[in-house]
Amino acid sequence: MKKLLLLDADVVIDLHSLGLFEKMSRSYNLFVTREVFEEAKFYRKRNYKIPIKIREKVTLIDDIKVDCLAEVRKEAREARLAIDSCESTAIAYILKRERDMTLCLCDKAAIKLMAYMNLEQNAISWKRPSKMPGIIQNSTPGILNQPIKPV
Repeated sequence: MKKLLLLDADVVIDLHSLGLFEKMSRSYNLFVTREVFEEAKFYRKRNYKIPIKIREKVTLIDDIKVDCLAEVRKEAREARLAIDSCESTAIAYILKRERDMTLCLCDKAAIKLMAYMNLEQNAISWKRPSKMPGIIQNSTPGILNQPIKPV
C-alpha cells in the first residue's frame, strides 16, 4: 500500500466531514505528525461537533530531525513563503527520511515550497487521492455559520 502523509489538520477534518477518511485509510497507509494529530480534534456534521478518533488508523510521526526542520524553514524564508509548523514538520520528514512517501497537501504555500525544494514528485493535492481506487470524489464542504451543538 502507498504511504500518504496528511500534512495538515484541515485535510483530516475535511476527509472526515466528507465521509472519506475511512476509505482513505483502507486505500493508503496514513501518517500524521504529532501536531496534526493533536489539532484534528473534531469535525462538524449537521451542526454537531463529532470527535475525530484516528489513533488506530494512522501512524504517528514524532522523530523529526532538528536540522531538517531548520533547512525547511530556511528554504521557506528564501522562497518568501509563510508556512505553519505542521507543514514544516511534515516537509522536513519527507526531505531527509521518507522519499517514498507522498505528502497530501491543501495549502498553496506548502505546495509552492515543495516545488521550490524540488520535492513536487512527493506532493499531491488532497483532492487527487480521492480519485484513486476505493475513494469517492466529493467536493469540499462549505463553512458552517450556525452554532455547533455538542454530541
